[in-house]
Amino acid sequence: MNVQYRIRGLKATGPVREQLGIALRALARLVPIARATVILERQRDCNPPFQALALLGVPGPDIHAAARDYTWPAAWSKVAERLRRVIEDRSERRRARHRSEGQVHP
Repeated sequence: MNVQYRIRGLKATGPVREQLGIALRALARLVPIARATVILERQRDCNPPFQALALLGVPGPDIHAAARDYTWPAAWSKVAERLRRVIEDRSERRRARHRSEGQVHP
């Protein structure tokens, strides 16, 4: 998985990138991720100030999510949860489609 981080308005220390990477690796267990772009920024003139965005290159249409909160970990956890929900919804729709293909309609 090729990951590109764009961190603006806060220090991009190793622990920040590691926490972002942990969530991405958890998502990669659900779906193969070819590439990921993560944007984390602090905007002083907005309220809440922290914004997190993620774009995942996966088989089929790419997946993206965004969230804002008062701390960057809270914003990032919202993004990770939204991505997980989209991945699981797609998997469930795919399973339902395959189940219905096997049925014979009169």
